[in-house]
Amino acid sequence: MAKTSKKKDITELKAQLKENRLQKLYIFYGEEEYLKEYFIKKICELVPDGNLEEFNRIRISGAADYSVYDDAWEGMPMMTDRRILMIRDSNIFTIQKKGDTVPPNEEQRAFWLEKFKRLSDDTVVIFCEKNVDARSALFKAASKAGFAVKCEFLPLADLKAWVIKNTLKAHKKIDDKTAEYLISVIDPGLTNLEHELNKLLNFCSDVIYKSDIDRVTAKAIDIKIFDITDGIMAGDAAKVFKILNDMKAQKERAFGILYLIYSNAEKMLHLKLAGITNRNEAAGLLGCSPWTAARYLSGAAGFGADALSRMVTRVPEIDYEIKSGAVTEWQALEQYIIEALRSRKERK
Repeated sequence: MAKTSKKKDITELKAQLKENRLQKLYIFYGEEEYLKEYFIKKICELVPDGNLEEFNRIRISGAADYSVYDDAWEGMPMMTDRRILMIRDSNIFTIQKKGDTVPPNEEQRAFWLEKFKRLSDDTVVIFCEKNVDARSALFKAASKAGFAVKCEFLPLADLKAWVIKNTLKAHKKIDDKTAEYLISVIDPGLTNLEHELNKLLNFCSDVIYKSDIDRVTAKAIDIKIFDITDGIMAGDAAKVFKILNDMKAQKERAFGILYLIYSNAEKMLHLKLAGITNRNEAAGLLGCSPWTAARYLSGAAGFGADALSRMVTRVPEIDYEIKSGAVTEWQALEQYIIEALRSRKERK
């Protein structure tokens, strides 16, 4: 059942679940773990385990011995019509070795190709994978035999609608701009968004405000770096070093923070030299969201080109100083911040 539109895949999957016409095999892959788990849960609800979970919910996680896969595949449901075979992170749909991920060899590929040709009516096989290469022959064979769904991060409009709907469900309010701000400052993914929204719903009485988000949520490290950059731009050393001290207490690596500040400065310099002032053009050039591009533009406007250039070129020098043992990572980062604060007003 090959498809080209991922949006159509989701629509078709919802129709299958609503009409209880399950496929014999599913592959869920992509970055949005929340959607994977949501759809897997819905499939499980349509396949009762007959109070014999041990026999009717077979779970295999990580690369397993092929005799385990074979026994699980050839098994039968007990005291019910269908069972579920759940296989997680098998990495069989990969074609290149990457870290601990090892693609199947020729014998293993033959094993799976034979299995995909013999899908049983009494078993729903679910693959839930982090690593998938759509060029894989096994992925193509499994997709043809069953149904593959790529679960991607939702677009901003859908995320905002989700936040507003779930806030209203809790009999509270959040406006469109505040919902967008919440989405922009936390790590991506519905699982994380749900966690942070629940914290806000428990904290706030009737209305969620931007100040509540700043007070309650765990900001993504990229946003903390923007806050540091904003502090440097404003010459607010107290703000900058408070953020740094908080990150130090959270065991963040100093060089990682330094690299992210460097990356921000490099992007700002790129925009400044290109003369771009429109956030959509900036988003296209940098390959980021318009909201993030707006922050880069704001930074580019607040720094001189000489100051940004120095922030960029200074990092390789600091890297050498750290590696030579002249300074520790945190000493180097703090000195870098002091230098940036001094040079922020430089203009070309």
